[in-house]
Amino acid sequence: MSRSFFNAFTGVAAYQRSLQQIADNLANVNTNAYKRSEASFTELLYSELQGKRYAVDPLPGELPPVTGKGTHMYPVTRFHGQGPLLMTERPLDLAIEGRGYFRINRQDGTEAYTRRGAFYVDRDGTILTDQGEELDVPFNLDGVMVNTVAVSPEGQVTGQNEEGEMVELGQISLFTFINEGGLFKTSSGLFEVTEASGEPEEGNPGDEGFGALRQYYLEGSNVDLAMEMVHLIASQRALQGNVRSLVTADELKALTLLVRN
Repeated sequence: MSRSFFNAFTGVAAYQRSLQQIADNLANVNTNAYKRSEASFTELLYSELQGKRYAVDPLPGELPPVTGKGTHMYPVTRFHGQGPLLMTERPLDLAIEGRGYFRINRQDGTEAYTRRGAFYVDRDGTILTDQGEELDVPFNLDGVMVNTVAVSPEGQVTGQNEEGEMVELGQISLFTFINEGGLFKTSSGLFEVTEASGEPEEGNPGDEGFGALRQYYLEGSNVDLAMEMVHLIASQRALQGNVRSLVTADELKALTLLVRN
């Protein structure tokens, strides 16, 4: 009877986490450059029924019958597919169409990577994210009128200075990874390098293997509402089934104790 409790409990715990993950996806359906995640499950260890002294014997040539020990949720899988491009009216809104990440210099001296391209300028002309962290580029916009900034699909940046002259400011680079799924997600759409992701490879937008930049656009979330609702219904039903199994096991145990007494 305790095995029934354990099997049902593992199912309840796993599908509770699955529902939490679906809720996170739904909550971020309008978050710029959000990458949806999905839960997957695996069976726990099996044990042979013969080892439990049950009166079962396999037929000749067959494997001995086994019983399972519940389920377990794998680490969440994150999908880094392209989100829709959303038009804006800001010259410092940049979307990456294709592969690649912007590199961010964080305030603690570490580096992170993001596809959120909503950038701003401080009083010194430094280009910052919406969280106040610096975009890693070899130039700033000091003395440049922001509304005149132009960014080509290849990442070349030009702008008009205070004298009304058009000047070339510099080049925006992108970074790719062998295994994007191995990146560690932190907060605010930032990702950190891990051993699983591999080291970043730098290149210019439009180069082979790198996406192009789209000025006046932001990348939207790649969450599919219809798919998430299907997963939500399936997880709810699985959770209800496991709860019912837990209740049934409890009722049977109570009945067994009543009969013994």
